[in-house]
Amino acid sequence: MFNIERQEEIIKILEKRKRITVNKLSELLYVSPPTIRRDLTYLENEGKVKRTHGGVVLRKTAESEIPLMFREDQNSKSKQIIASKAAEHINNGDVIFLDASSTVAHIVPYLKKFNDIIVITNSPKTSINLGEANVKNYCTGGLLLAHSVAYVGSETEKFISSINADVFFFSSRGYTEGGYITDSSIDESLVKKAMLKNSGQAFYLCDSSKKDAKYMYNICSVKDVTGIISE
Repeated sequence: MFNIERQEEIIKILEKRKRITVNKLSELLYVSPPTIRRDLTYLENEGKVKRTHGGVVLRKTAESEIPLMFREDQNSKSKQIIASKAAEHINNGDVIFLDASSTVAHIVPYLKKFNDIIVITNSPKTSINLGEANVKNYCTGGLLLAHSVAYVGSETEKFISSINADVFFFSSRGYTEGGYITDSSIDESLVKKAMLKNSGQAFYLCDSSKKDAKYMYNICSVKDVTGIISE
């Protein structure tokens, strides 16, 4: 197992257990305690975990971000169900905004059946996948956030502001019923706001784990979206 794969497994284990010892991680991942300690040092420097005496906990702050590579496989079955439901709201000829979230990325395989659609995304990875699926698309460009693999900033927002979309699909870290859809990244929140402003319809995609989760930045009220799609 490569370092990055092992570190990804550590994050997944911590999301389930919340707290664990170095020796238990060593046992679960079949590597030595010194190897685990090196992984934890790296993850702590990245701001993802917090070391404790003999162990580690997942670090969650108001602006904590889990890298895309760690999020892509989380709740993948639920995300596929959500993406399938989302595709029911697409019509031939639509202009579509897709944000850079891992949930929204699951829509890509369902787009191949539509004719004459155009997709605009701030995710270079989603743009490449759309191209491989032979779906016409534009990637916004801008400042790349490495951990999210997402373009953000004034140039990204300027590109978005020049386009009128029929429908916008997005996700975030959490939402509260009757309240707000929230995120931990101000930069990504601003991009989502720009897409929302220039869309005829907007659908918020979220698995059940995001319900009643509130983060620092408000994207919009739940009343501002056309619908919330969950598994």
